[in-house]
Amino acid sequence: MFDTIDEIQSQLHAGEDSCAAFMEVRSDGLGQVALSPDAIAEVMVAFANVEGGCIFMGVDDEGVVQGVPADRVDALELLSETAARDRCDPPIDQTVRRVRLPSPSRGDVIVVLVRIRKSLYVHRTTSGRYYQRLGMVNHFLDAGDLRRLSDLRRGCRDFDVQAVPGAVLEDLDWQRVESYLGTYREVPTATVLRKTRIAVEIEGALRPTVASLLAFGRAPSNRLHSASVSVAAYSSFEGSPDSLVDHDQVDGPVGYQIDSAVAFLDRHIAKPARTHVGWKDCREYDLEAVFEAIVNAVAHRDYSISESSARILLYPDRMEIYSPGRLPGSLLIEQLEFRVLTRNQLLVQYLSRTHSCRTNRAYVGMQGAGVRKILQASDQVPTRRPTYESCGDELRLTIWPQETN
Repeated sequence: MFDTIDEIQSQLHAGEDSCAAFMEVRSDGLGQVALSPDAIAEVMVAFANVEGGCIFMGVDDEGVVQGVPADRVDALELLSETAARDRCDPPIDQTVRRVRLPSPSRGDVIVVLVRIRKSLYVHRTTSGRYYQRLGMVNHFLDAGDLRRLSDLRRGCRDFDVQAVPGAVLEDLDWQRVESYLGTYREVPTATVLRKTRIAVEIEGALRPTVASLLAFGRAPSNRLHSASVSVAAYSSFEGSPDSLVDHDQVDGPVGYQIDSAVAFLDRHIAKPARTHVGWKDCREYDLEAVFEAIVNAVAHRDYSISESSARILLYPDRMEIYSPGRLPGSLLIEQLEFRVLTRNQLLVQYLSRTHSCRTNRAYVGMQGAGVRKILQASDQVPTRRPTYESCGDELRLTIWPQETN
């Protein structure tokens, strides 16, 4: 989009529309750029929530090139970066480019192009307002509009096969990629990446998919907001802040997140208990069932929800595991043990061929077996059966401790 001077000039003649916004750049009395980061953020959000677009900075409302003073270009780019990072929620990826264009009264001048791609998420300004670009207007979304847009984003069954805006192949851990590819190594790399959907081609460049960044990325949450796992242990039943014993926010590939979360819990739930034959190292929870529960929470969560990480909370009397997203499609809670409906099919495929460092087995085995294993683990001991509950836009699994004496 707007890669050549001819394309840029053509858009200037056509005027503002659903993919182009013009912003004139003036200086205030102190020589600073008189452009509000909030005004820039509004346009960024409006573009990101539809098909993307470009802000032409240094062009007036009529499409006349006014330019940006040479000594103000750096400040303007910093202002744009601030708007994208600090005035948009979640932050928006942008691409900034400087071009020289003829001005009617000033000769050749600099125009700054700020490109915003269609986002995986629904964005708002930090003041809490949602917008969509409709024609040349940033349309404010009311509750009904927002619900439809959110449902459209979250209802995408192929969310994990989409390219991640701004991500590059260097974001992937190539040792993990090569370990996964195995026998594909003799085939040209680009062909393999496309065939396995580790990457898709966007505008002539290969970009990691959501699933590949989650499975093989060095730090997925740098590109995918909230693609991490939060774990915490509390000494009180209600989980008050002053009763927090330990906590961690685990980033990295999802396999690492799973193993690290299980290791965290293992440190806090393992304890000796007296039995009729003496002392024995028992655990309050079946770690194999806990492992399956965390795999499900990470593999099947809705990654289009950027506001919430998967969360695991350990209390003295229970463990709660929260997975962002409602159940996919027509799946009901009472059907979880018997029916399979996968949200992230590509991610699950990767995990079915990736081995855990803790178990030395694939993270995902036969689909549908995980929930059965979680529920059936409680049948072996006289304790409460784990329960699944829908909590708004999250699925909560509560696991109760086993009797250890």
